[in-house]
Amino acid sequence: MLANNLKFNVNSNTHCVDLKSTIIQCHNGLITTECLFFPELFNDGNFEFLNIKLPESLKRAVSKRKAEFLAGRYLARVALQTMGKPFWHIPIGENREPIWPSGIIGSISHSSNIAQCIISENKYYQYIGLDIEHWISENDRQSIESSIITASSEYESLIPHLPLNKALTVIFSAKESLFKALYKNIGEYFDFSAAQVTSGSFRQKELTLTLITDLSDTIKCGDKFKCTYTINNEHVITKITVKKEKLSYP
Repeated sequence: MLANNLKFNVNSNTHCVDLKSTIIQCHNGLITTECLFFPELFNDGNFEFLNIKLPESLKRAVSKRKAEFLAGRYLARVALQTMGKPFWHIPIGENREPIWPSGIIGSISHSSNIAQCIISENKYYQYIGLDIEHWISENDRQSIESSIITASSEYESLIPHLPLNKALTVIFSAKESLFKALYKNIGEYFDFSAAQVTSGSFRQKELTLTLITDLSDTIKCGDKFKCTYTINNEHVITKITVKKEKLSYP
């Protein structure tokens, strides 16, 4: 397997996906790929350049959406090739989720000009969810907070360290990661009120999300999911990865 933080060496290009920025990380059976992309540089020829199929459903989409899709599918290809798997077209599900090849579990996210993809073999992981969010403004926080937060206690581990708008962004992103992690198993939409942040550690950059409603016969009220996060001046990245028990990684 490739070493952590290995740079993907390619020649420079002026296409919307910055191939030189590609990073590959391998850890505990997970492969994470990341790159920068620039929607303002996009044109439809970028799909041909990267040999990635433009889905019929996106042919009339705005350039920004096409660039996001292209960056994500490029990273999926890098991740699959790093795993030693062939790459083929990854369709879009009804809630815009990627439909992974048999035996693969993963998640893709993008925000502004950064994209990430994380995959594993499903014999090692039961759930994987990834989300990237640029910081919500204070004005937006006031208008959307009630749709994300179900109890003021959800803020407890974050407020001493972050302003309210950034604390809300972390929680929003964590709940997005939970949706992405569980959606395949549930098969239908559920909103932010399905889970609460019940504990967290800002030092360790972790939150615990607890379901407060049953989502399926096997995903029940009271089930807990650990979410890790990283933050910088521009954005937060959250991840939920739930291992399958009693298996060692290659």
